[in-house]
Amino acid sequence: MVFDLLHKNKAIRLRDSLNDLDINKAKEFLENNASQSWIDDFRLLYDMITDSRYKISGYTKSLIIGTLAYFVMPIDVISDFIPVMGWIDDMFVLSLTMKSIQDEIENYKTYKGIK
Repeated sequence: MVFDLLHKNKAIRLRDSLNDLDINKAKEFLENNASQSWIDDFRLLYDMITDSRYKISGYTKSLIIGTLAYFVMPIDVISDFIPVMGWIDDMFVLSLTMKSIQDEIENYKTYKGIK
């Protein structure tokens, strides 16, 4: 419960500080990193928030936007300019998000017919 509250507060702070995810930056990020193994998770989250026919809660949407923005922004806890080390925190945030909304991800995969 405490973890969920902390996670929710962090997502809200990220959302509030970003105004909105820059969709063009997210698309550019996808194109530049398409060969990476984790890109499928990033793309799935991106698809979940840009699919106008699929409805998700405001909390889940805020969490996903915060996570995607964290990836797109080069300045974060460990700067992305530092080779290899700069991606560790990004992967951690992505994996936490994927785990915390696992049920919603499974619902979306079912909705889209993805295995």
